[in-house]
Amino acid sequence: MSMRSLATAAGISVSLTVLPINAAELSITLSGTAFEGSPAFEVGLGGTVVGSGTLDNPVPAQQTFSFEIADDLLTDAGDLTVRLTNDYFTGEGQDRSLSILEATVGATNLAPTDFVLVQNGAPIDRDNSAEVSIWSGDETAVANPPSGGWSADTLVAEKAAAARECTAFAEIVGFPSGSSSPNSPAQEGLRPLIEAAAAGNCSATITGYADLSGSELLNLRLTAARAADVLDKLIVGGARFPATSIVPTSGTDQFGGDAAANRRVSVQLWSTEPQPVAPPIAAPENSIDELARQSREADLAHLLVLGWRNNGELYVRSSNTDPKEVLWLLEQTKARLIAGDAVLGAEQ
Repeated sequence: MSMRSLATAAGISVSLTVLPINAAELSITLSGTAFEGSPAFEVGLGGTVVGSGTLDNPVPAQQTFSFEIADDLLTDAGDLTVRLTNDYFTGEGQDRSLSILEATVGATNLAPTDFVLVQNGAPIDRDNSAEVSIWSGDETAVANPPSGGWSADTLVAEKAAAARECTAFAEIVGFPSGSSSPNSPAQEGLRPLIEAAAAGNCSATITGYADLSGSELLNLRLTAARAADVLDKLIVGGARFPATSIVPTSGTDQFGGDAAANRRVSVQLWSTEPQPVAPPIAAPENSIDELARQSREADLAHLLVLGWRNNGELYVRSSNTDPKEVLWLLEQTKARLIAGDAVLGAEQ
């Protein structure tokens, strides 16, 4: 697939599906937060403003807006852009924001993962697995068209070709005893994975291994750190994954009697089929304020929210956006639970 655009340059590409809809229509499903007024937005296509609007107040879980667009905009290779036009923020819990849940342009359906957030010309690293959250007026959500324009009819073939590439497998060895990072020559094995996953169509399962010299608890921590280190190197190298799984293990000799051979990480790529996004569940009033109050009373320095959406997707939100830090906190918690240590709140 050859898409020469901002999102592709950032290592992310759109996964697109042909829909039998009016070729001269653009629709977008939005939600957000209201504070002293609902969020307003502006939609552009190829640099031309094609629509604008304001969400209802109170803001619904989702609201769809449709706009008629000129046919020539569909055949042009212009980006779809969405902006928040009435940003307002005075403090925590007093914010006006916009969330993109899905969009349709001509014959192309877009999920949140098809957008890239841009601020001052640079991409923003923010989780958009379930929705595209626009927090300020200087942020723009950008989605790139397929080759041939938004009405192109080659999308199914392109998607199938991309799926066939998601079969790469690699094993990274050369981990020194007790180390979470492999030797430099061992990292060369990551190049085929990075090339296969650069378009953002492949997910990954990353499994860490250790020899039997350490305790089970130590090996669980170490193998999780090894897998996270390899994931970090893949992302820095240019790989982009809609979903990843980190799998720690407790120690093994399955790769032979040589301890060094059992210190490794395996990476398996697999094709990711787009899943429908369930509408967000409306939160009780003042839930953010209540959570902040409980956090202060519990003397918490880091908030991590985990849950399952109705369609089975894992939901993660964290006060720290560093994925390696989040993974490490999860592994610490799991290790303490396995060891039987007291973990505040574990019974809830």
